[in-house]
Amino acid sequence: MFPPLDLSRARTAFRVFACVVLLMAMSGLARAQANIDVDQHVASPVPHRFLHGRLGDAEFQIALPDNWNGKLLIGARGFSGDENSAGAFKTVGLQKGYAYALSDQGWYRFDIIDHPEDKYFESRRRILQLTSYTKATVKRHYGKAASRTFMAGGSNGGHNTKMMVEDYPSEYDGGVAGYGITSHIEWMGSRTRFLRNYDIIAPRIADIIAKRTAAPNWNPDGEPLSPPLTGAQLEALRNIYNMPAHVQSIAFNIGNPVGSEYRWGPNYAANLGYATTSVAKFDRFYDPDGNGTLSEQEIKDWDPNLSPPPVANDLRRFDNTGDLKRPVIIAHGSHDPIVSPGETAAYKRLVELRYGVTGARNWLAIYYIPRMSHGGAEYDASISAQLDVLEAWVTWHQSGGAAGSLPPNTLVGNLGSYPRD
Repeated sequence: MFPPLDLSRARTAFRVFACVVLLMAMSGLARAQANIDVDQHVASPVPHRFLHGRLGDAEFQIALPDNWNGKLLIGARGFSGDENSAGAFKTVGLQKGYAYALSDQGWYRFDIIDHPEDKYFESRRRILQLTSYTKATVKRHYGKAASRTFMAGGSNGGHNTKMMVEDYPSEYDGGVAGYGITSHIEWMGSRTRFLRNYDIIAPRIADIIAKRTAAPNWNPDGEPLSPPLTGAQLEALRNIYNMPAHVQSIAFNIGNPVGSEYRWGPNYAANLGYATTSVAKFDRFYDPDGNGTLSEQEIKDWDPNLSPPPVANDLRRFDNTGDLKRPVIIAHGSHDPIVSPGETAAYKRLVELRYGVTGARNWLAIYYIPRMSHGGAEYDASISAQLDVLEAWVTWHQSGGAAGSLPPNTLVGNLGSYPRD
């Protein structure tokens, strides 16, 4: 005969066991061993130790400047990038004395469809793994821990920066999140919608650009072109400007900005490329004619609003939440033809839902760069200023307002000045 089970003791024992397992898992993450295939000293852009290797199935790089400022930048790559796609973030960061690290996040846009084990959401785990490993590497190399750690990236990396700062405020002190996606499912839906509607207006795009250039406030519905757009062309143009989207309880417009028409044609191929390599991975159920492959037209016709619930259930996990407990700076081109500035406007509203309009400004600063495309020279020339603003802002938070400063009303970059939204 067994003695009666003491449920209270059983629950306590289970909780203790669960905590031990969690602590072991976290310790294992922190001690994750990398396979290093490059360890050398490099002279450019400043003298630094360069490491390249693999953590799990993610390739990464780490750069440790000789003249270290005591701080760390964790990079997040764009949707098409890999561990070498650091852009100006690494260059500027090293020149300012930051250690820098970047991962390919364990997946590659161009072959992710061929690897069922690879998921977009894997980025979250791989960036956290890189952060833990890099912090330990920095401490070993310099003999002390980094005093501050920032996330930094543009486009998909802008999304990842917001995500990591939201989810892991104990790991990151803030972030520089350039021109980023807020909802991947809405973003991809906006790209296919753009493509199929652009095909309709393409024969008249030169006339549309000329009219908009001559009359910036042109209303296509009230001022017909000569000859007029057909009914189908007029509707397609409206469909590019106005693309209803939502994230959480917020409805927003993810359409291409009025005035950006001159950027649509030159960026058509890029948008088609994103859709071609991604739609089948986004929606595994989508196959209109059931032949096992997607034609270019089928890709353009994809609409996430018509996808079965498991698609949204999966991709909505990747939506930003606006739950900031550390400050984030966003700069976004007002004429971005790849990631609509509407994504950044929606993110601002997510933060305002949590903190109110006034309170949100303590955690989020947005600067729109006039006429800038999807990143560009103007953005790169503002990264140094953004890092300076973020440093002062973090000091302001950490000191309770006794030191440092809030973000300025105007961000002054090397190629222009941009008012805060």
